[in-house]
Amino acid sequence: MAASDLGALLADVIGHPMAKASIELALLDAQGRQSETSLAHMFAPHPTGPAAIVPAGIAIGLLATPEDLATEVSTRVTEGYGRIKIKIAPGRDSEFVRAARDAVGVHIELSVDANGAYTLDDAKTLAELDDFDLAYIEQPLAADDLLNHAELARRISTRICLDESLTSATVTREALDMGACSVVCVKAPRYGSWIEAASVLDHCAGIGIDAWVGGMLDCGIGRAANIALAAHPGASLTGDIAATGRFFTEDVCAPFELSGPSGGGTITVPTGPGLGVSIDAAALSKLTLRSAIMRR
Repeated sequence: MAASDLGALLADVIGHPMAKASIELALLDAQGRQSETSLAHMFAPHPTGPAAIVPAGIAIGLLATPEDLATEVSTRVTEGYGRIKIKIAPGRDSEFVRAARDAVGVHIELSVDANGAYTLDDAKTLAELDDFDLAYIEQPLAADDLLNHAELARRISTRICLDESLTSATVTREALDMGACSVVCVKAPRYGSWIEAASVLDHCAGIGIDAWVGGMLDCGIGRAANIALAAHPGASLTGDIAATGRFFTEDVCAPFELSGPSGGGTITVPTGPGLGVSIDAAALSKLTLRSAIMRR
């Protein structure tokens, strides 16, 4: 079965987008291996093709003090990360962002992620972040609050990026049309489809909207897919593309390494067929907690 046929097959299955995306990814990998085509080229069959390398970006959680954050972001820039995203929350915003910006300087892409922690009543606080030349504020309000995101966008200068709100290509287009965001975080597992995620990047490129590929706590399989998607020409901003060592000391495939200078590190896009990585069967067996076989 072709990966493109999966959506119709699962149309009656409500929810479970990450499971659906996982099945689709397995089919895409099989197709790529059969046709000797890399996943990156499957996502971006454009005249220019996918990028050979992608810039590295990292997300940093809430830390205890602005000083702790300044130390952490400085360390990550020295490692090679040229895009730093920091988490914020009410009472842990302006001072922390100021410390991060002072630590990394003006040439490093800096953004913040609120994970929906604010309401429209906090618009004045969020407007204070306009002073720090942020690439965007990610998901400042609740995921289901597109109308107030559009209103917030009218009250602040920093661009709004949506993440948790964007659960499909249709919702993404609606959010853009109503002005709820002007930057898009593309997470294929949230959409339930890597093919749909690539179509969103196509759409963003076509209308001149900045987009980037979001990540989670991905093992090497998911990381390889995210890197392939981030190589799409529509991924105009640096995504959550960190080296394997950011989260894992042991993985199910060879680690993705960061290379390049301080503040300018990159990760190489796999060029082999399908995902372009070889699975370490012994490591997979060691790390597997439970398995099941399902047949039609």
